[in-house]
Amino acid sequence: MGSKLAYNMIRTNSGNILAVADAELLNKRFTGQGGAVLDVNEEFFGDKVGDEEDVVRFIEEADIIVLVGKRSVGLGNRLGLVSPGSELVIGGVPYVQVFKSFMQA
Repeated sequence: MGSKLAYNMIRTNSGNILAVADAELLNKRFTGQGGAVLDVNEEFFGDKVGDEEDVVRFIEEADIIVLVGKRSVGLGNRLGLVSPGSELVIGGVPYVQVFKSFMQA
């Protein structure tokens, strides 16, 4: 499971949210400075597990993308969705949200 990503496409009336996390982080909770909590739960991140290619095919339809973990954030960097160094780190885990509507403006 080490190189796998957990992912979930959440479809709402307001748009689509793609949640992606390094699979080994699923169902874990991390606490950072100031009491910030990162809860990588299956309810939000889903129970689908796949490779980067599985995730990439959903990116175009997503309006918001949530990336958690080194591989997930690294994928966002390689695809030009995330500026290197712009992620938050909570309990040692990188975390970023991408709002694509702002990127297209």
